[in-house]
Amino acid sequence: MPAAGRRKWLRAPIQIDGKLHKRRKGVPQGSPISPLLSNILLDLLDKELDRRNLKYVRYADDFSIYTKSKKEARKVGNEIYLFLRDKLRLPINREKSGIRRPSNFELLGHAFVPTYQKGDKGKYQLVVKKSSWESLKRKLKQITKK
Repeated sequence: MPAAGRRKWLRAPIQIDGKLHKRRKGVPQGSPISPLLSNILLDLLDKELDRRNLKYVRYADDFSIYTKSKKEARKVGNEIYLFLRDKLRLPINREKSGIRRPSNFELLGHAFVPTYQKGDKGKYQLVVKKSSWESLKRKLKQITKK
């Protein structure tokens, strides 16, 4: 596909209140190409995180990196921020980004809770968020009519 054809995806106008507005940068939110472009571009981030032996979860442009201490989290957070800004030239939304305890963070309808088992201090298990579970049950009831 010629460059002009590829550029059309990125320059598609935005419709707000029935009026079209020119797009200067970014990918249209909710666009079917957005997750694909995220995965292509952020493959370099995956390789950088793997190179550093970090534990992480990434789905399209949402990701979470896991460290053992606040000190390490701040250090890694700053380094990855600089990597995304300088190497990949991606803007970071500081309000959505941050360092959090696993028990105060949700990602893609899931959360972490402490295991509460003797000798397992600082260990967490993955759980489905209550609203995600309720949504699944509603959908299953509609499908099965039970």
